[in-house]
Amino acid sequence: MSRIGMRRLMGVAIVLGALLMCAPAFAQTGGVTGKAIGPDKAPLAGYVVQIERVDIKWSSKTKTNKKGEYIYIGLAPGNYKVTLIGPDGKPMDTEGKTVGIGDPTEINFDIAAVQKEAEKARESNPEYQKQVEAQKQSQNLKQLFDQGRELYAQKQYTEAAAVFEKALPLAKDRNVAIILSQLAETWSMAASVENDPDKRKQYQATSLDYYNKCLAIAPNDASLHNNLGHLYADMGKTTEAIAEFQKAADLDPTHASGYYYNLGAILVNRGQMDEAAVALKKATDVDPNNSMAWYWYGMALMGKAGVKPDGSIAPVPGTIEAFQTYLKLAPNGKYAAEAQASIDSLQGKTSLEYKATKKK
Repeated sequence: MSRIGMRRLMGVAIVLGALLMCAPAFAQTGGVTGKAIGPDKAPLAGYVVQIERVDIKWSSKTKTNKKGEYIYIGLAPGNYKVTLIGPDGKPMDTEGKTVGIGDPTEINFDIAAVQKEAEKARESNPEYQKQVEAQKQSQNLKQLFDQGRELYAQKQYTEAAAVFEKALPLAKDRNVAIILSQLAETWSMAASVENDPDKRKQYQATSLDYYNKCLAIAPNDASLHNNLGHLYADMGKTTEAIAEFQKAADLDPTHASGYYYNLGAILVNRGQMDEAAVALKKATDVDPNNSMAWYWYGMALMGKAGVKPDGSIAPVPGTIEAFQTYLKLAPNGKYAAEAQASIDSLQGKTSLEYKATKKK
């Protein structure tokens, strides 16, 4: 054989030898492969697949192709954790597999199936069931509350109260006081428009019961005391009404003008002009723009007026100024004519008819 032929034969032998030496190395590795599909069964293209060795600190990444497929070879045999990463960088699903020698181990990601399994797990969790039930109750409570408020706005008070009664068992925590307050106010309004004396008393008693229950939960709520004062006034319980309006003013000085005005009106009705003047002056001190307070302050002062020897009225200081302030604030107000007549003659008389203006 020629030297050239020998050289060629030796070259082939060397290449074959090298291939034989490399073959065992590749044969001793494995890999992972699979496909990722979304909830709509569409392939998840361009998603990161993270591969981590469980028993030692090692990790690597690859990406899915347009068909949602991926492959990673050259893994040493062992236990691996393979995770599909979403576009937001958060794991979407993780699978643990043992990778052996030879063909890649198949690991697929079906997000629809993952979500279904997660939902089953949540549904079987007692805490989750409690949350679902609480959410249903909250939705039902809101629906009933909105329905009751709509009936209230339409002045269908007894129908509104019946709806709030259904809502009460569903109320939890702070919502209990809200529903109780709404029931108290609604029954009070139902009583105010009821012509049957027996039914009116029944509605008032029901309202009072709900106010007491609500105040047991929130004793320092000024608006509750104010509204209860309105109810007592409607019931003819003047002493109790005065106490509630004073309590409201003590608890909430910022909004005390309205509470003192209500208190002053009750005292005027009782003929307690000295006390009424004090309460109404407090109302104007807190809110100088409370026109009604100025008018009734003037009327309270008129009740304290004396009589001159010639038989004319001798007003106490501040009477005329009170009526003038009312006219300045409300020149076309409800009592503009009466206020002007009082200023002109100091002999005009009017009776105070208490009208409760309830919080809505």
